[in-house]
Parts: sequence; C-alpha cells; structure tokens
Amino acid sequence: MFGITRCITRGASRMQLTSKRGHNFYKGTRSGAMGRHTKRGGYFIEWEKVRSFVVPDLADFKLLPYVSRSTQKTTGAFTAKDYFKKADAVIPEKISS
Repeated sequence: MFGITRCITRGASRMQLTSKRGHNFYKGTRSGAMGRHTKRGGYFIEWEKVRSFVVPDLADFKLLPYVSRSTQKTTGAFTAKDYFKKADAVIPEKISS
C-alpha cells in the first residue's frame, strides 16, 4: 500500500497542468514540428514533414450537402447589414410584468 502512493508522489502529478505548475514545460498544441532550428537562430523547413491534404476530384460527384427543403432561396450578396436587419425583425416583443 505505501509503495504505490510513494511512486505516485515521486513521479508525475495527476493534477491539471497550468501556467503556475509547469514552469519549465511547454504544453504545446500537438501540432508537431515541420522543420528544425539552425545554429544561427533561423528555421529550416523540412518539406517531407509539412502536412499535405489529398482531395479527390469531385467534378462528377452526385451527392449534395444537406440543406433543409424549407429554406428559402436567396439571390445576390448577403452582407452584415442584411443580417442585422433580419435579426431586428425576429426579436419578440418584451413581456410586460
């Protein structure tokens, strides 16, 4: 019983890693390095480590993205002013108490 608790306290803590606890540790974003640092302070990109996304050709693709049948068709450009005009029209009346 005492051996198990002693090992946990000696090793990594089970507590949340915050900026106040891990002073010499960078948590990171799990993104990985795409290159390496040079001796003179530069950064050398290793192109075999750079992520590349392969997208298939969708020219003759039959399926469409899901859109509800009850949506209204719109024409022209939709701007932020149009959005706020519609948002003002949808606001319900205030309930007087």
